[in-house]
Amino acid sequence: MTRKKSQSVSSSKLEFDQIIVGAGAVGSALALQLSDLGYRVAVIDSQTPHYQSSDPERMIALSYGSRCYLEALGVWQDVEDAGIGLIRHIHVTEPGNAGLVTMDAADTKDMAEEIDALGYVVEMGHLLKPLHERMKGRVTLFCPASIRELDFGDAERQAEVQISHEGKSIVLQGSLLIGADGTNSQIRRMAGIGTKGWDYNRFGLVLSASCEHGHDSVAYECFRKSGPLAFLPMADDRFSIVWALAPAEATRLSTMPELLFTKKLEKAAGSDVIDRIGSITAIGKRFCFPLELTIAERYAKPRLALVGNAAHTIHPVAGQGMNLGLRDAAVLAEVLSTELAFSDPGAPILMQAYAEKRRLDVMAVSGFTESLTNLFGISLPGAKKVRSHALETMQKIPSIRTLLLRQAAGIGRRKSMKMPAKLPEGNIKKQTEKQAENRVGRRTV
Repeated sequence: MTRKKSQSVSSSKLEFDQIIVGAGAVGSALALQLSDLGYRVAVIDSQTPHYQSSDPERMIALSYGSRCYLEALGVWQDVEDAGIGLIRHIHVTEPGNAGLVTMDAADTKDMAEEIDALGYVVEMGHLLKPLHERMKGRVTLFCPASIRELDFGDAERQAEVQISHEGKSIVLQGSLLIGADGTNSQIRRMAGIGTKGWDYNRFGLVLSASCEHGHDSVAYECFRKSGPLAFLPMADDRFSIVWALAPAEATRLSTMPELLFTKKLEKAAGSDVIDRIGSITAIGKRFCFPLELTIAERYAKPRLALVGNAAHTIHPVAGQGMNLGLRDAAVLAEVLSTELAFSDPGAPILMQAYAEKRRLDVMAVSGFTESLTNLFGISLPGAKKVRSHALETMQKIPSIRTLLLRQAAGIGRRKSMKMPAKLPEGNIKKQTEKQAENRVGRRTV
């Protein structure tokens, strides 16, 4: 659906190459990369950015591949300085069942490159702040702003977005509109793009916890019938915990007295994990959010591309959601680095190319997470024994362990896509002017 914009005499009009709706991590990373290509980029967000810690903290898991991407954007050092939890080891079990799978960053030494960690646990504010600071002088940010009218344009006409910002009505015009506005994407909905997927009838209960022995850079994934229970190592030796639960159980546990809840958590984790980390000594506030699988029926159409959770929201098992979104940004920027893109960034052939490049990766990751949750949810006779044997097999066969390592660290996907050149330092104004000259020159060829 296209909403026609009603012009206002008081509206000013600003021209850009791309207009990104959503100043989260994926939208901001994409804006940085596009600006370095010489594009004029605007970013719109309805909320004023907040970087302070919350309770529970909003934590994300980043793979080694995502770390390399953020390094190229020039923000990783600031993220690291703010504090990160290293995932050097991964320990996978089914409480009450034999068999386990372990993965270690040291096992990557036989691959093409040796890495320091399989992944990193980062507080969202610690990622957003350096991204937004890096955007200054490169990207025009309208925040907070609300979208009043929207015209998606067509193959011949540019998109236009009328926003309300700082008490003014402003019309932004651009060749490409990018929806990076999350699972409940307003842009996707207004574009008439449907979704496929389902509600898991599960909630994720999140909290932080301290334990007797610390985490020693180990992430624990405990698969239970109701869903996985993950312990992710934080920067300060605490764990960030994500526990998938049925609605009634989530409601009961979220309000349960702290001492009783702690005992329930230790029992759910199983003796194998608790023997390693020791007793849980303190917990933070608890918060619940619904778990769902939502995949857009289309990732793009002429003048429009969807990235991040606006294109796909997957189960948090294995912590692949943010990594998938950052790969969206990298691939879209790669498509927009071609000569054809500099003449018309929103051309239908480019949007189709982006969609085709992303579909296989999204399907592979969502299929992997679905397989894990479904496998451990089976309660048929003999299923538990089969799972035990499967875990033992994965642990013993080197080729399977290598595949799992590459998946966890995001190494394979990183090698299959073009990484951005490192963003330049120095006089941003002069760089921007030079990039604009290059862009205009290439468009007149």
